[in-house]
Amino acid sequence: MKSPDDERAFMRVERPCRSGGAVVVAAVIAGITALAPAAMAQPRDTPRAVAVIETTIDANSQLRWGPHLSDAKAGVTRSRAYFVIECYARGSWYDDGKHHTDVWYNGAVTDGDHIYPNIYSWGGNVNTRKDPPDGLRFCG
Repeated sequence: MKSPDDERAFMRVERPCRSGGAVVVAAVIAGITALAPAAMAQPRDTPRAVAVIETTIDANSQLRWGPHLSDAKAGVTRSRAYFVIECYARGSWYDDGKHHTDVWYNGAVTDGDHIYPNIYSWGGNVNTRKDPPDGLRFCG
């Protein structure tokens, strides 16, 4: 583990004086770990929460207003689309023969010129390393 001293960085700032010379100012900036209280430290094996995950979603994926197959459809992607995932939920279990999961992702999908905000998509259609990715916030 690094000590707070290892996290310190030096910054050199030069700015012109009125006389045309330069003043060199050296500043020591402590790393974030030196400023964080010990109570906020997380164990090494605990993944840190991520704000969002930017990925893609497969073509012909159904987008729904909730994490269940019974929830109304918001649309269907026409091609592989851009998906900004904000969180995941446990919903309807689904098995398409290749993937089987009850993870549903919530976020915004951009499919061509159409944006679907605050929708859900089943995890098997979303291109992530695993369902759900480490650190992604649980939303219900």
